[in-house]
This record gives sequence, structure tokens and C-alpha cells, in this order.
Amino acid sequence: MKIKGSSISLNDIKFHSKIGLYDFEKEEGNDFIVNISVHVNDLKYDDNISSTVDYENIFGIINAEMGKECNLIETVAHNISSRIHSEIKSVNNCKLEIIKVKPPLDGKVGSSSFKLETNK
Repeated sequence: MKIKGSSISLNDIKFHSKIGLYDFEKEEGNDFIVNISVHVNDLKYDDNISSTVDYENIFGIINAEMGKECNLIETVAHNISSRIHSEIKSVNNCKLEIIKVKPPLDGKVGSSSFKLETNK
């Protein structure tokens, strides 16, 4: 059997973070949802966690970056992706989406989002 590719995903990760342009967003925070999928190289399929990407590491990176105050979700997405490529060597592609729930707009908007895909 030839394996064409492998990916590991975490979906619907919920955060309350102080990311946004406005002072009230920095004080009160906003609700966010993060989805991520990483394409990985050279998995051994030997039932050993050291032979794959431990998604606790992925979550730890996302959690740390979502915990920082920032103006734009674009910046946060870039920081997450940069750290994943830097810290998890077997990742060769990262697809990341950050969703801002109920953005502060003059209208009824359920969410806004930013998607970023990066390669090594």
C-alpha cells in the first residue's frame, strides 16, 4: 500500500481572547473558534506517539498565541503557523482558520474569519 498523505486536525477549539482593534475588545475580549489541519511527513504507523505529531503540542502552540493580546487575527494566525513549522519538524503544510464569533459590526453578523495556508 502506498500512502499519499497524512494529516492531523483539531477542530472547534474555543477561546475567549483579547484580540481586536478596539479598547473594549482588549478589555472584555471576544469569542473565537480555531480549526487547524497539518499535513505531516514520514509517519511510522507503529502505534507510538513519538512516531507522529502529538496534537497536544499543536494545541499548546495555539493556546499560547491565542492568550496574547493582539490587534488582528491575521497576525495571530501567522504566529501560530510560524511556530508550528518551527517547532514541529515533520509538518510540511498547515491550514489554519480563526473565526471571530459575533464581530463588533453595525449589523447582525454571526462570525468573521481568516484562513491561512502555509508550507515549509
